[in-house]
Amino acid sequence: MVSRKIQIIISIVVILAASYGLMTLFAGMKKDPEKKPPVEAKLHVHTKPVIYSTITPLVMEGGRLGSQKKVDIISEVQGQILKEDIVLKKGQRFQKGDLLAKINDEEASNNLMASKSRFLNTLANALPDLKIDYPSSYKNWLVFYNDVSIYKDLPEIPHFKSDKEKTFLASRNILNEYYTIKSAEIRLKKYQIRAPFNGSFVSVNFEIGSTINPGGRLGTIIQTNHLELEVPVKASDIQWISMGDEVLVSEKNSNEQVKGKIVRISDFVLESTQSVSVFINIYPQNRIKLLEGMYLNAVFSGKPISDVMEIPRNAVFDDNKVFIVSKGKLQKKEIKVHKSDEKTLIFSGLKEGEQIVVEPLIKASSGMSAEIIK
Repeated sequence: MVSRKIQIIISIVVILAASYGLMTLFAGMKKDPEKKPPVEAKLHVHTKPVIYSTITPLVMEGGRLGSQKKVDIISEVQGQILKEDIVLKKGQRFQKGDLLAKINDEEASNNLMASKSRFLNTLANALPDLKIDYPSSYKNWLVFYNDVSIYKDLPEIPHFKSDKEKTFLASRNILNEYYTIKSAEIRLKKYQIRAPFNGSFVSVNFEIGSTINPGGRLGTIIQTNHLELEVPVKASDIQWISMGDEVLVSEKNSNEQVKGKIVRISDFVLESTQSVSVFINIYPQNRIKLLEGMYLNAVFSGKPISDVMEIPRNAVFDDNKVFIVSKGKLQKKEIKVHKSDEKTLIFSGLKEGEQIVVEPLIKASSGMSAEIIK
């Protein structure tokens, strides 16, 4: 029995050894798979041949529309504000010369008439002496006396013909009273505030019936028929625009455009935005209703640039580098950037005829194989 078991074990070992030997023999007879050379990655890119021309760049920015004239109405006199044709309310429109506000001037008017009455009395007392001592001037003074009315502004005072006559007039207090009354006449006119231009109120601080004091701000008015657009332009783009240039202005998402003209360019940069304020006078027009405070887009036509080309901005990397395709390979080259905006860039610095890549490439480098997409 023991020998029988030993024979079985020996047989199993022999079979396993024979199997392993055969397996090793067959494995040695198997041919190694043919090794293929690694395939080099090739990019398919869009390109354009470099062709230079003259390009007039556009500068596009937005700004706020405002009045050319914005005036605070300050009272120089004291009194109660009376009701007139123009309503003292925000948004109220008016025409040049309209009476915006009238302040009660009854007391000032009566005082002025009393001063003129005293002046007439002074002149009447001086006329006999003028007739005797200054007969050549008497007629002029008599005409002046007859023209003086307590209800009208004083006429122009006659010119004295000698220093002696001047001394006489001064001694009778005629000159002092005359110019005091003229000042009072000017002051009386300040009780009526008239519109200096066509416009409207943007703020009102007093109601009808209120009493206003000297220095009180009645309100703020703007001129509505002369508007200008203030546009902040990047400091790097200011070189392309000049005083007097025409500008196309439009509302956002509108195809309707009106013309404007650059009337002022500030000579300093705003620190917060690193921009320069450009002011555009909007020509009178009827197609678009323009109002104070509207936000508008402005398109400036810049100065022409010779021997340049325009490409998508995203085709440029590291500020001034691009790829070209030469002999099936990518090459990195530097360009000279003249102007850029959100979508495009104007450049020079490459040879004409070179194939410049006009799309962004990811993980690309010089020397990579590239095939131009036709």
